Amino acid sequence: MPSIRVALLQLNLTQGVEASLGLTEVLLSEAQNQGSDLVLFPELFPHPWFPTEEDSRHFALAQAIPGILSQHMAALARRFQTTLVVPLYEDNGSRRYNTTIVISDHGDILFRYQKNHIPYHPGWFEKYYYDPGTLGFPVFHFRGATIGIQTCWDNLFPEGTRLLALQGADIVLAPRGTGNASLHRWRTQLAGNALANNLFVVSVNRIGLEGGQWMFGGDSFAVGPDGNMIDALSGDNEVRTVELDLGQVMETRREWPFFYDRRPELYQRLVNRRP
Repeated sequence: MPSIRVALLQLNLTQGVEASLGLTEVLLSEAQNQGSDLVLFPELFPHPWFPTEEDSRHFALAQAIPGILSQHMAALARRFQTTLVVPLYEDNGSRRYNTTIVISDHGDILFRYQKNHIPYHPGWFEKYYYDPGTLGFPVFHFRGATIGIQTCWDNLFPEGTRLLALQGADIVLAPRGTGNASLHRWRTQLAGNALANNLFVVSVNRIGLEGGQWMFGGDSFAVGPDGNMIDALSGDNEVRTVELDLGQVMETRREWPFFYDRRPELYQRLVNRRP
């Protein structure tokens, strides 16, 4: 079975877009030196975390895809000869979305995913800024792997990860923006998602004090299909590449045959909106 080398790009995005883009070039150079095949960015790159407040001026941050920002990232993908997974704030002309795009090493947009579950509580006033996604739970294929994306809050709804697994996903990429106080919960949840679906989960978080009061905790990590931690990051503006052996997915699914033992006929109530 093939393996995929995924670079986790943990960024402090508090200094503004230009500074963040400059820093990105430095870290992409490091990722290239580490032999990465694919680079995962944190949620709502490259902006400071604007959902700490409700302010209509921030609507102007949203851009069309393709647009100036996505084209800039496409140029970086070509320059560093690697595939980029970049969460952006999208304006499609009638709606705004928290969208993640996959840009090939040739600069082409291969795939897009829109965040489906949108939170609304202090520090994360996201419903004010963008709508729930309309694309469902798609997957894409990359170097022998089937890959899905779940953005931040999406990962707390197990139905999404299971739907990706049922489409053959070997890897779920989970860009997020999560605070210090909840880091242990995210480790627990994402490890559980990996174990219950026998797949890799790779998650990249923002880091640093945003909006004068919200400390984003970093702790980007990769979890194996057995639910065990592979690696984790602790510092500001850090990049680290992990190698994911897809053979481990097949091996774990033989040892823990959850999909063989499923009983879909018992799960009809899952389509109900409320318990």
